[in-house]
Amino acid sequence: MLGQALFLTLTASPSDTSPTARGLFVREHFLCQHVADPPPGVSTNLPPLVQSKPQTNRERLSVHVADPSCAACHNAVDPIGFGFEKFDAIGRRRERAKLVFYPLDRKSKEPPKTLELDLDTSGWISGIPDSKFSSPRELGAILARTPQCHDCIVKQYFRYVAGRPETNADRPLIRRVSEDFRNSKFQFKQLIVSMMVAREFP
Repeated sequence: MLGQALFLTLTASPSDTSPTARGLFVREHFLCQHVADPPPGVSTNLPPLVQSKPQTNRERLSVHVADPSCAACHNAVDPIGFGFEKFDAIGRRRERAKLVFYPLDRKSKEPPKTLELDLDTSGWISGIPDSKFSSPRELGAILARTPQCHDCIVKQYFRYVAGRPETNADRPLIRRVSEDFRNSKFQFKQLIVSMMVAREFP
């Protein structure tokens, strides 16, 4: 799923990738960890691209890490998103970032200038040991062996079946289904059966 165009497009802006959005999706949907909204009044815009100082999105996002009010959340999501940078805004694989600069004078007949930059796609998941990766496939392998992801899959399925978020009263049920899921070596069919039985015969 992490390498599919649907996911990569959903978590990008209309014209460019978004390491933050891609990392946020993984953090919230595969690890069930809430990331706080930006503080009021904080600008979420990245520095504009200029031909005299071309930068990759990774380099532009460094301004958020330098700001203490932004660093905690961006350190939790951006390093995950960096591992997807070999895929553009619609999921096409690319080896380098391509920046196109058009003449400032709209009447100019000068052709646009294209610059290509090397991409650093090394990423990691803060809070999870030995989680360095550089591709969606490698990230998927890390998530597949991570207990937080296993538990999150059960929670996400519970939310889908129940049509609501889980509450404290649901914890015993989710814990029981999670144990069944682990004991089945993570067979999704067993997850479905266990969830149905647990909800029907609590």
